[in-house]
Amino acid sequence: MRDTTLTQGDVRAQVVARLPQVTKLDGSYITPEERTEMERYCLAQCARSVNPDLPLLEQMVKMFSRAHELIEKHGMPSMPRKNESTLKSRLAKVVIEVVEGTVDADRIRSETRSLIPTMLVRQLRPVAVKLAKTRTFRIYLSNDSERWVEMDNDTRPISFYGIEDGSVIRIVV
Repeated sequence: MRDTTLTQGDVRAQVVARLPQVTKLDGSYITPEERTEMERYCLAQCARSVNPDLPLLEQMVKMFSRAHELIEKHGMPSMPRKNESTLKSRLAKVVIEVVEGTVDADRIRSETRSLIPTMLVRQLRPVAVKLAKTRTFRIYLSNDSERWVEMDNDTRPISFYGIEDGSVIRIVV
């Protein structure tokens, strides 16, 4: 039997993600950034707790009524890979591109890297500095080249943003 004990942070995340009309919880206001973070977190938790042999979206909607709405807003969370026994099998091969001005601009330069999804965004910054040749930039991630998510929290692992094989990381200078 699985342990279903929730921490106080998990409960807050569930309430914020499941009830969009709630604007204040436990005496503190819910910022748009916190709501986005909690919605992504709950989607990822939901995706990790389903049967991988059955249709993902159908199971997620049964467990989490706002799943379809949030997937439209944030994209489908990445699924953990099976048989992750070696480091090489856990690495995500990504393309890191440097663009100027906006995330949709033409790339200036790029390179392919294999990254471990557990690395923190702050650990990605030295790679970005070397490639961008500047210390002032923003980092975005996309799995479909249409929806870009800013990797704006240095303390989060890059897996939080849904990195997977084939993802594109854009450094906007």
